[in-house]
Amino acid sequence: MPETTKLHPKQPVAAALASRAAVRPALRQGGAFALGLAGGWAVLYGALLPFGLGLTLGLPADCFAACAAGAALSILFHGFGAFSLDSLCLLCAVGAAVAARWLWPGRLRPAFLAGCGTLVLGGVCFALGPGGAGFTLVFFCGADALLAGGFGYALQRFPPEKPGFGTLLATSAVAAALGGLRFGPLCLGAAACAMVDAALCCRGQEKPALAFAAFTGAALCAADPSLAPAAVGLCCGTAAAVLLAPGRRAETLAACAGGCVLGVLCVPASGTALPLLLSAGLGLAAPAFFPKHWLTPVPEAPAPPEEPPRLSAAATRLEAVAESLSSLAETVNAVYDAFPRRCDTFRWVIDNTHDSLCFNCGRRETCWKQEYTATLEGMNALRPILEQQGHLQASDLPGQLSRCIHPAALCAAANRSFALYRSRKEAHVHAEAMRTALTEQYSAMADALSVLSEQLGRPGNPEPYKSGRVAAFFASLGTPPLECAVTLDDLGRARAAVTLPRTRFSSPELAALAQETGRICRRDFDPPQVLSCKGMTTLLFCEKPALRAVFGTAGTAAKGTVSGDAVQQFCSPAAAQMILCDGMGTGRPAAVDGSLAAELTARLLKAGFTAELAARLVNVALALKSDEESGATLDLISVDLYTGTARIFKAGAAPGFLVHGGHARPVGDISLPIGILGGVNGQSRVVHLAAGDYAVLVSDGLLVDGPGWVAKQLELSAAAGDPPEKVARILVETARARAEQTGRPDDITAAVLRLEPCGH
Repeated sequence: MPETTKLHPKQPVAAALASRAAVRPALRQGGAFALGLAGGWAVLYGALLPFGLGLTLGLPADCFAACAAGAALSILFHGFGAFSLDSLCLLCAVGAAVAARWLWPGRLRPAFLAGCGTLVLGGVCFALGPGGAGFTLVFFCGADALLAGGFGYALQRFPPEKPGFGTLLATSAVAAALGGLRFGPLCLGAAACAMVDAALCCRGQEKPALAFAAFTGAALCAADPSLAPAAVGLCCGTAAAVLLAPGRRAETLAACAGGCVLGVLCVPASGTALPLLLSAGLGLAAPAFFPKHWLTPVPEAPAPPEEPPRLSAAATRLEAVAESLSSLAETVNAVYDAFPRRCDTFRWVIDNTHDSLCFNCGRRETCWKQEYTATLEGMNALRPILEQQGHLQASDLPGQLSRCIHPAALCAAANRSFALYRSRKEAHVHAEAMRTALTEQYSAMADALSVLSEQLGRPGNPEPYKSGRVAAFFASLGTPPLECAVTLDDLGRARAAVTLPRTRFSSPELAALAQETGRICRRDFDPPQVLSCKGMTTLLFCEKPALRAVFGTAGTAAKGTVSGDAVQQFCSPAAAQMILCDGMGTGRPAAVDGSLAAELTARLLKAGFTAELAARLVNVALALKSDEESGATLDLISVDLYTGTARIFKAGAAPGFLVHGGHARPVGDISLPIGILGGVNGQSRVVHLAAGDYAVLVSDGLLVDGPGWVAKQLELSAAAGDPPEKVARILVETARARAEQTGRPDDITAAVLRLEPCGH
């Protein structure tokens, strides 16, 4: 038997999983037993019984024995006690398959050879023995063995727990079993299939409904050829519901009913039409009484890949995409540099005024040839007037242009030309900004994909033994994992990733899972991160770090209650992140820029972007946010909670402070905020922190009297062991009092992080 990990009920945390560990396996065993009953009872083409053996060969290791018991019971009592040689051969084959799976766990070939071989050999022995049954028994046993082997292999390849082909195979066995059961005029198979198919159509699951209709219709026909009209009606009704009214209950049921009527018209004998119509009608009427939330339309999730993705191939593909984006940005810049620049100067205004007015004037020869120098001086004298006032009047004309016989028309033409000139310059600046933003975004995304490709290319050193034990532990809870991998990273830290069919866990259950998984891997795990996508749930376990971060923040606005400073503080699975953004100016416009920069930076960091890449993308977002000038400082510190390594990134931010060993020192140099230039002029540095150290980020309003008093106050607070919230509040209150004395109010914010031992 495969090794399984048992829960320890004496452990208080593991008690949260006791109910799940007891109920889920029992439900799986009961479901497997019921499926075995149906598979053993189903008869195909009047003589074949392949489902019982096929289910025994194909179901997972934790429930095949219960399925075999149900199949044996159905085979034994099939025909209400009429025991045949074929049934005896099937019982021997099921027993041989169970014995082989117990003796060689995890090896499928011995089970297939034992089950199918025993069935064929039993048929041959009975056929050749005294009073032999003849070739017919050998033929039926061989057909059963062939179908059972194919059925079992398909279930091994496509587990029935995972929605898809395996689920349809198990459903077809149940449909075939119900197809042979009748209660008076009612056919249970036709009624059950119509009910389930109508429910799927009402939920808007078009592809599952069509697949279900096709598989169950074929199973009904194989179980009883007289049910072929019912199968035709089922398929026609499903197709009509999917095409005409997907996800709408009343219209769906009407379309299904129309398909069933069409199937009844195919009945050759009128005596069988009414029972089939009655069975289908009862099945279609049942969903009308279901609770409303059972039939709520759900979006169809795409089928997951048949095989686990190959990390090396994915990494190579991501690297290729990154190179394509990078080359795209370089190509755009190269083409832009290759084209000649269009240099519009004020001479364009003069030429356009001449072409629109003076070209058709009778004094053109005099003004623009005989007195060209004086005319050109007069036109150039219009430039400061137009740039200052934006328009020109006849009284503003200089003396060189006083001889013009159309002064009003000259002013109007000059005004139009200058407006076009200014519009062309603004369009050129806007196009330049858009090109810079586009190429910067392409380049930043290329760098981000390159980093992700590097991470995927180094998935870690696998631990197959521990992976198997963790998988067995989850299987013992009744949730066999679809994928399970325990790996070690470059620093020797263990990580476990377990992918399950979509499952919900409570907080105590997650804590218990972390404790049990950590005990198996001999590591101390934090509660896992839960990711749900496409009908699957992935649990990511990481080792508990050596340090933990305690945050504190305080702030006050320069005027009113709206501050332009924004703070984000959070912990990712491996690092503590603290962000402070100061919008340019004060009030609501500054608050919008600061909050936008902080929120976008936090999202990008949580997605795995580095500080430099996040700053580049946020820079583009601020530059394109509106036509008004937008800018914000970016102050960021990221602390690795395993090693204490801190990475500081500043773009236009005020100096921060580090308190290490009781001594405070400022960190940070002068740089420009983000959102102003096409690129980011940021600075980063790496420092090392230990338990008890502080990291402090402040806005420029707090440094109204310089950084000296801040460093002294931090040393006093560190010596007293003040919590971060208190440290931030003292700094802000003191800075506020100093600002009121100097008469220079500004938004004041302090964000404090202190490292503590993880068990503290």
